Amino acid sequence: MTSNIIKCDDVKINKVNYTKPEKNGQSYFSSISYGDGLNPFYIQTPKLICKTNISEMKGKKVPYLDVEVPSGKMNIYDFLLTLDDNNIKKTVQKSEEWFGKHIPLQAIDDMYRRTTKPFKKNTPPQIRLRLPLIKNEIKCGVYNQSRIFVGADEVKEGSEVVLILHVRGLKILKTTYYCDCYITQIKLFQEKESKFNIIKDYSILDDEDEEEDDIEDIFSEEIQNSFKEEKSQKEAEMNAQKEAEMNAQKEAEMNAQKEAEVKAQKEAEVKAQKDAEEKAQKEAAEKAQKEAEEKAQKDAEEKEKKRIAEMIQKKKQELLELEGLIN
Repeated sequence: MTSNIIKCDDVKINKVNYTKPEKNGQSYFSSISYGDGLNPFYIQTPKLICKTNISEMKGKKVPYLDVEVPSGKMNIYDFLLTLDDNNIKKTVQKSEEWFGKHIPLQAIDDMYRRTTKPFKKNTPPQIRLRLPLIKNEIKCGVYNQSRIFVGADEVKEGSEVVLILHVRGLKILKTTYYCDCYITQIKLFQEKESKFNIIKDYSILDDEDEEEDDIEDIFSEEIQNSFKEEKSQKEAEMNAQKEAEMNAQKEAEMNAQKEAEVKAQKEAEVKAQKDAEEKAQKEAAEKAQKEAEEKAQKDAEEKEKKRIAEMIQKKKQELLELEGLIN
């Protein structure tokens, strides 16, 4: 695997290969490889700044990682920009081979969804990259700078990371297409552990009687009261925060339930309307068919009457001619 990974500065864009798109479910997919050996296309980024907590991506259908490109690391942004341009160029060049007709550059450019987004002057660009999702679980190898495997939840906003990207190919939908690229591995730069393990909170096990005596002997009643007030205030704040969180959760659940009810009602109305339209169409078709059958029957009866009338007239004429001959 290591030999297949290329730093973004070392990529030669003319060595990027594309296959003819093949149908894959409701879309088409053109695989991308690199070099004469048609190797999987893995890219290593420079050190970037993470803008997302991976823990907050759990449960999302399309989890992602937003990263900020720091000053002096624009090579990754430039590479993705060049890759986007090359994807568009190759699609135009191969449009007749892939789609059976020439598609102009403007149409392809309008359809293509770029990986890179424009950014304001004097503002570092940000890039959104997809995280792989397997059976509703984010599957991405995360190692720290000591090459120790750590959990994905350790990747948090503000972390410095180096990413390995897998550029899989072009995913072509009905009205748009884009470069299917995802993060396959992350190097996370964690703070180095201190030589000393300092406990932040007060952790000494005091004797209760001794503690009370010490407080009575050392601290004045005014200070004791201030401690009690501070403790009461802290407890009140914690209780208020807990109550606010519970209320917020309850409100979110109620909103979700309401949205579900509205959605169900809307779906029921749409289904009822669709059923009514189908029933009306069926009745109209049956009526039209009945009218057509009645008209056909009426035409047949009229035709038969006319035939009989003509035959009677012919018989009358023959009788008259026979009577003339006899006389």
